[in-house]
Amino acid sequence: MPTGIKPQTLRLLLVEDSVDDAELVVAELTLAGFDVAVTRVESAEEMGLALQSQVWDAIISDYSLPVFSAEAALAMLKAYRLDLPFIVVSGYVGEETAVGLMKAGADDFLTKGQLARLAPALERELRDAAMRRERRADRQRVEANEKLLRAMSSAMGDGILVLDQNNRLIFMNPEAERLLGWSEPELASRDLHDTIHSHRENGTPHSRETCPILNMSSLGGLYRCYDDIFVRKDGQLVAVSYVVTPIMEQGEIVATVTVFQDISARKQMENELRESRSQLRALSMFLQTVREEERKRIARELHDELGQALTALKIDLEWLDTRYVAEDARVAGKLRSMGQVLGKTVESVRRIAEDLRPGMLDDLGLAAAIEWQVEQFQDRTGICCALTMNRDEFELDDHVATSVFRIVQEALTNVARHAGAGSVSISVEEGDDEIRLEVRDNGKGFQPGPKKRSYGLLGIRERVNMLGGEMEVLSKPGDGTSVRAAIPLQPAETEHGHEIPAVRTTGYLTV
Repeated sequence: MPTGIKPQTLRLLLVEDSVDDAELVVAELTLAGFDVAVTRVESAEEMGLALQSQVWDAIISDYSLPVFSAEAALAMLKAYRLDLPFIVVSGYVGEETAVGLMKAGADDFLTKGQLARLAPALERELRDAAMRRERRADRQRVEANEKLLRAMSSAMGDGILVLDQNNRLIFMNPEAERLLGWSEPELASRDLHDTIHSHRENGTPHSRETCPILNMSSLGGLYRCYDDIFVRKDGQLVAVSYVVTPIMEQGEIVATVTVFQDISARKQMENELRESRSQLRALSMFLQTVREEERKRIARELHDELGQALTALKIDLEWLDTRYVAEDARVAGKLRSMGQVLGKTVESVRRIAEDLRPGMLDDLGLAAAIEWQVEQFQDRTGICCALTMNRDEFELDDHVATSVFRIVQEALTNVARHAGAGSVSISVEEGDDEIRLEVRDNGKGFQPGPKKRSYGLLGIRERVNMLGGEMEVLSKPGDGTSVRAAIPLQPAETEHGHEIPAVRTTGYLTV
């Protein structure tokens, strides 16, 4: 027998009225290697006091005592809820009595003529008792861990589903019960996939083969889903995000844990925000259109009415000048001075009209208007410009053409204001389904970050946004800045106006 089975000192409670028989029992155990500390009792009172006063390793009892018995001793042991080896050692008793004692809970029965069997029997029972204590301790630890797990999971705001390797539900926390409407016993008796995860939001079936909760082993680890649908007990759909995590044992998946959240409120807020943004962009597009139309109207009136009136007035001054030059030098000088002022005013009106809306954008098209804008920018700033276009003329919707022109115009204005550049390259290319443009300078660049914003680039971004295009701004200190945009030739239309996807920006301007 392993030495670890024997206690260092065997604390033995001996129910025996004979001192001699007690000494025989102790002697037999001592010969077997036990260090015995024995207490002998003869009555129920003595046994009760002994059980209350200290801890025992085993009880050996005679069958019949003058005022006590093995049956009474065994009943008292059960009353105290103690798990101790209980061996009856007595004189001859019938087989029926021995069987009755064993059924009542005695671990073994020996006659006093079989004391040689006592030590092996005690060793066996001590070993079995130790194993029972270990199993109870393990069970208590498991129960304590389960209690702690349930307490922790009950306090969580997420639903938790635990499935075994056969995809059967083995645990469900109260939040999961609340979100799904099923109790743990109800859902444990049903097919989990068919019950809560059988179809998608659009009504199409969600097959078992593609269900990540059921097929964790084929996914190779943790799986995250940010937008899915679970079905409640009442049939309502619940928008959820979830994480599926495998529980491994010796390299194999023995269970999976699914932690999920109800994202219905978040999705509603996202939809409301998306709708709000769509309405704001539609309003912005409307305002941009109104502004361009108003610019066009004002520019036309400046050119056609005020410009022509000033030109006619200038012609009349020149006519007066030719008639009064000989008669009165002072009047002639005044007329020439007025003519010069009037000439500058005509030029100012023409320049203001061109700034509001270049006439050549309407008369000669986008390519000519961009060439004119680049020449004006180069003359005004002294910054060397290189323009490349893959078309002599772009066949674009008027709104798209105006927006492309304004994007180039605003990008060049940004270069003049912020870049400190010596040169700038402008590229405009029309593809099969989009027009791509880039304005790149060799200026000081900047470090992207949320410090402060450039309203010029905000305006460009909004124009690209409204046209359903994509935009990116690339820059770093000392390496210049590149503004790129790709705009669909035919922006998608919806019942509310243009469909506006989110713009993509990289290194958004912050200086």
